[in-house]
Amino acid sequence: MVKINENLKKIISDNSFIKVMALTNKYKKDSPNKEVISLSIGDVTIPIPEKVVDVMLDTLNKQKYSDTFKGYGSSSGYDFLKKKILENEYGNLNFTLDEIYISNGTKIDCINILELFTNDAKVLISNISYPIYLNGSLVLNKNIYTFPLKEEDNFIPQVPNNHYDIIFLCNPNNPIGNCYNYETLKKWVDYALKENAIIIYDNVYEDFIGGDLPHSIYEIENAKKVAIEFRSFSKSLSFSGIRCSYYILPNEIYPNVNELWKERTINRFNGVNYVTQVGAEAFYLDEVQDIIKGNIGYYLENAKLLRTGLLKNGFKIWGGENSPYIWVKIKENITSWQVFELYLTKLDVVVTPGIIFGNAGDKYFRVSALGKRKDIIKAIERITRYYEKNN
Repeated sequence: MVKINENLKKIISDNSFIKVMALTNKYKKDSPNKEVISLSIGDVTIPIPEKVVDVMLDTLNKQKYSDTFKGYGSSSGYDFLKKKILENEYGNLNFTLDEIYISNGTKIDCINILELFTNDAKVLISNISYPIYLNGSLVLNKNIYTFPLKEEDNFIPQVPNNHYDIIFLCNPNNPIGNCYNYETLKKWVDYALKENAIIIYDNVYEDFIGGDLPHSIYEIENAKKVAIEFRSFSKSLSFSGIRCSYYILPNEIYPNVNELWKERTINRFNGVNYVTQVGAEAFYLDEVQDIIKGNIGYYLENAKLLRTGLLKNGFKIWGGENSPYIWVKIKENITSWQVFELYLTKLDVVVTPGIIFGNAGDKYFRVSALGKRKDIIKAIERITRYYEKNN
């Protein structure tokens, strides 16, 4: 009898987003008259800009005519979109078209890229991190090591003393919501150069970054030699349901690496559909960029309201200034699942238990600013009333 891949059983399901959804849905079903507000949502709530939808609809309509019909495209993406991304996102970094790949989601990309490396490579993942890094690596039977993100370090990942081959970095960080400066990224690039390591750099929240902070790891000298950067249109263009992302695989990482990876990609992926890539190209239209900036500003204002409300209620918090996420220390002497249950049943507010992101996160919970303004305001009001009554 054929055997099932036992590595699938390693996926950590007791602490997961699926459990949050199941418990929330059960509570809603059992309490149909309750208005439940989610601060757990990691999905956008502002729709796709009308201009982008119009462009996509026009493109789709053209598929019924033989002279404008498109079939299979390149598995690594159409050149028209690659050029727009390189021109607008990577300026004078001189990447070539064969170094950029258009794909259908960073969640998939940042794990699929591990196929480049042997299973004995030492993979380093922070304890408090986006769960897919660990679960995806477990399923692929990778050689995994973890290190805690610590409150005393402001949850900034510290460069290790030991050797590792592959390092996952997320910046702006999900779930902490903080953003790393040039000094922090330089330390990691220098470490990778010294150890001949590779940084898998998850940069999907780049559009939220403001001030004097790096927007790409390639702003650090020699990062092209050690880093693979991933970005997405999900949050900025509201493409979370459409699915379109991209990543840079620099030629300098390894001789002929893109020849090898393109062969792999041709055999594993038919490419993102043409209509979606045309929509992603429209992201760079001036009128769409104005809308995107407004949308990001809306979410960041939500985050500001959340930060202000949480601070007034005596919480210790991180993030929310260059990210839609805020990391919150639990005030009570209870676990993160217990605070989830408390807020759900007493406040009708959903938060994400910190343990979902690793056992080092069990004294914390995450809230998201990606919801609607009225819900953000109501949630803060409920939290305030609860602590005024119970303090």
